[in-house]
Parts: sequence; C-alpha cells; structure tokens
Amino acid sequence: MDRMEKYMQNNLDFTKMNATGNDFIVIDNRDQIVSAKNNELWKKLCFLKTGIGADGVLLLEKSTKADFRMRYINADGGEVEMCGNGGRAITAFAHDILIPKKNSYNFETMNGNYECSIDAIHGYRLKMTELYDIDKINLDSLNIKNKHSMYLNTGVPHSVFEVENILEYPVFEHGKSVRYSPIFEKGSNANFFEVMKPNYLRIRTYERGVENETLSCGTGVTAVAIAAAKFYNWSDEIILETLGGRLAVQFNPNFSEVYLCGKVEKVFVGRV
Repeated sequence: MDRMEKYMQNNLDFTKMNATGNDFIVIDNRDQIVSAKNNELWKKLCFLKTGIGADGVLLLEKSTKADFRMRYINADGGEVEMCGNGGRAITAFAHDILIPKKNSYNFETMNGNYECSIDAIHGYRLKMTELYDIDKINLDSLNIKNKHSMYLNTGVPHSVFEVENILEYPVFEHGKSVRYSPIFEKGSNANFFEVMKPNYLRIRTYERGVENETLSCGTGVTAVAIAAAKFYNWSDEIILETLGGRLAVQFNPNFSEVYLCGKVEKVFVGRV
C-alpha cells in the first residue's frame, strides 16, 4: 500500500448541512467506504467538543428502487428509521453530487420511500409518506400539564403536547421523562407547542437519540402540525416556528398528502 492509499483509508470526506438548525454530517457512501453500524465512530464525530458536532449522520447510498438510499444515524450512534429534516438535507446534498441534476428526487429509507422537490418558493419540499399509530398510546399517565395531547408516528414515534409559555417551558426536563417512559416500547420524541394564532405555532422538541432538545425536528414539526390540525380543525398549511427557524407543513383534508417545507444550507465541507 502506497502512502496515498493509506492516507485515503484513514481520512473521511464529509459535508456539514443545516436544515433549520438541525445539523448533519453528510457522507457520500455509494462505494460503501463506511459502515452504518460503526456506532462508536458516529458518536465520536457527532460530539461537539472532540468531533465535528452534529445532531446526526446521513449516509447517501446506492439504491435499486430510487435515486438513492438514505441511512440516518442519531448522535448516540444508533441507526433509526427516518429524519424529516435529514431527508431535506440529503436531497440538497444529492443535488450537488448526482448526475443528472433534477428538481425532484426519490429516495428510500429503512421503512419507506420518499420524494423531495426543490423550488424557489418552498425550498426543499419533502412528501411525508408515513403516518400511523395516531392516538395508539394514551399520554395521560405521563402527568404533563397540557391543553391537548396526542401520540402518533410520522416515520418515528412522537408525543405532542400543547402547553403555555413555550419559550420558558422546561423542555429538557419534561422531554426526557417522556422519552424514557416505560409506556413506549422504544421510547418517544417529545414535542411541546403553543398556538400563537390560527395556523401558526411555536414548537420545541426533545429528540430521542440526540437525548437533548434540538433546534428543529422535521418529523416532530410534521407530527405537531397534524395534531394541531386535528385539535382545531385547521386546513391546508400550518407555519411552525422552531428555535432554528421557520418550517411549513402542507396537507390535504385526510392527510394522505403531507409535505414538510423549508430551507437547507451547506455549512462547510471537510475531511476528518
């Protein structure tokens, strides 16, 4: 092995992407240069103090069913089913590296297929194809003081609570208690929101796998929008302000078509 081959084996190129405050390490893994099961590596790279720092890792891989395959790994090193903001971020990355370039991409995940389009108005508009287990679990036993609550799965499990004074709300404390409650088989993300005016919400999320509050969560925003639409009989579109920025969720009356819309930015590229 010459010096260059050895150098390339010990170095990994990546792109840092930001989707309304959700930050990701994105890697072109079409040649299977890394393993999704290398938990310790992903934990190390996601840790801010000694690594790159991120909420998770996105691997873009080859697919026989779609334009590419997305694999998502949380900051704790564990692979999970889906990430909404990750789906938007990896579409921006795919648009940079795949040929030919398109305005819409299909990709597969652990559990399903997704489509994300790109336009000047909506930014990256991801069709959320998974919605199930609505109200499957009663959240009353969690003793979270709320106006409304709902459990549902938008690709990963979410618990949604309408609360007051969202900017002062103890999201970490209550979110952690929800996430680790024994009523959930594999844990749950915890979302807290406040209605600012009709079809306009503020939201904060404690993310399973990150084990902390994040600036934004795409599947969580989607879950909150669907829950709020059901609570208040809202239609068409809901705007949601996260700590990381603004997202929109668009939907039809029976929620058979749901879209998560917002901006994505490339932060930097690097080698580790």
